[in-house]
Amino acid sequence: MFLPFVLTLYYITPRRFRNLTLFIVFYAWGEPWLVILMLFSILLNYTSGILIGINREKKGLARFIFILSVILNLGLLGFFKYAGFIGETLNMVMPFLNIPILEIALPIGISFYTFQT
Repeated sequence: MFLPFVLTLYYITPRRFRNLTLFIVFYAWGEPWLVILMLFSILLNYTSGILIGINREKKGLARFIFILSVILNLGLLGFFKYAGFIGETLNMVMPFLNIPILEIALPIGISFYTFQT
């Protein structure tokens, strides 16, 4: 039922909004709030690229922006992929900490789009 729904929606959408429609349908289908995460990642990387381009002559500042962008991207990726694992491991090694285990849904394609950007 999903495929006919998506295809119908795709073909009734004006051409210039078709990619946006697919983006919203596929990423918002299971966990709608993850669309916000992806949009944040896109905005972060777009802004970083613009700032690096503007500060191309100031090598130190451009390098700082680049490194900050990489740290934030890998931080997001690491949090969503490994937060539960790290919490469980710390609870096994140091049970007195009693860290709550985060049950976070892994965003579809987070590794792919993080490393692409």
